[in-house]
Amino acid sequence: MDYFSVVGDELKFLNNSDIRIKVLIDLLDGPLKIRDINKRSLLSYSSISSNIHKLCAEGYVEKIHNSFQLTNLGLIYTTILMDFRDVIATISNNADFWLDHDISSLSIEDLNKLSSLEGSELIRCNSMDIYKTHKEFKRLFKNSKNLKVIFPYLHPEYPKLIRRLILKGIKVELVVSRDILDSFIRDIGNDVVKKGIYDGNFSIKYLDEDIKIALAISNEFITVGLFKLDGTYDQNRLLLSNRKKAIDWGLSIFDSYAQCALALILN
Repeated sequence: MDYFSVVGDELKFLNNSDIRIKVLIDLLDGPLKIRDINKRSLLSYSSISSNIHKLCAEGYVEKIHNSFQLTNLGLIYTTILMDFRDVIATISNNADFWLDHDISSLSIEDLNKLSSLEGSELIRCNSMDIYKTHKEFKRLFKNSKNLKVIFPYLHPEYPKLIRRLILKGIKVELVVSRDILDSFIRDIGNDVVKKGIYDGNFSIKYLDEDIKIALAISNEFITVGLFKLDGTYDQNRLLLSNRKKAIDWGLSIFDSYAQCALALILN
């Protein structure tokens, strides 16, 4: 608990002043003079000077000649603080999505990097458009050039979408649960599956255990779907992002599933 007390004191010192936070964020770009910070932030000279000297006294900032720069400690704390801000924004902006769903499919490491999803858009079905998430999913698939997907359930249209991509020569990598594997292959078409695998633009792997996340990643987007707490997949909400850090987050999750999955062996 002593460590939590220390953390609390550090956060209190930083969060008690918006000016200190702004100064630290400005200094992430490199050494600056007080007048440079003034031009960037429009804060008064006296406010900047007072707070920057307090930051120096606490070891976050140091003066080099006529400029100020972050110390190693300052860089670490500021980076962590920015990451924490993004995590809070990610969760609070879509609180019901995270609160009402099963997140057991995400590892502690995945949750630690949840800030990667900052700025994501939550696609929701509504009374005016009850198929909104499905239509968005189809649109994204149709325009994909390189696709990695985790399917936890079988929707009748998804094998058709995969079939079209394979026949167009688009690279597709799938991970599915064992109980839908045969149906998925049948609906794509055995001949198309074999052609895709032989051509090197299609692979399908399976896991024996239940999968509790739906994930689709391309070079341009990532979508995340989760199961509700009652065990049914929520087809009415889909998290979407086109940011690189979110795509990288999704690729890491896909790779961890793919490494544990078994590859389909053709007869």
